[in-house]
Amino acid sequence: MKNCPNCGAPIEPYKCKCEHCGTWYFDFAAFNVTDGSPCYVKFNTPQGVITALAKPELTTTEIYCDEQYATDATGHIMHSFVTNKHCDFNVIFHTIINEDGTLFIVNVEQNEE
Repeated sequence: MKNCPNCGAPIEPYKCKCEHCGTWYFDFAAFNVTDGSPCYVKFNTPQGVITALAKPELTTTEIYCDEQYATDATGHIMHSFVTNKHCDFNVIFHTIINEDGTLFIVNVEQNEE
C-alpha cells in the first residue's frame, strides 16, 4: 500500500494513520493465509498487550446488506431498497509454541500514581 485508501495521499511506511486525513490503515498483506507461514501478532487488549507467534487463517468472508421495504396498506412489499452493504473477514490466528515453550506473552503496564 503506497497511498491512503481514503484520500489517496502518500502514506508513511512505518505509520498506520494518514497524516493528511487521519484515516487508520493496516496492510495485512504480510499475513500469508495461503501457505500457513507463521508471523508475530500483537493485540492491545484491556488485559494488556498480547504477543504471539501464529499462523493466520482466513476462515470466512461474509457479504450481506440491510434492506428497507416499501409496502402497501395491506403489508404487501412493493419495492425493496438496499440501505447499507457490509463485508466481514473472519481471521483466526492459530498460536505456535515459541522456543521458550510459551504460546503467548501478555505485557501488563502498571500505572504510576
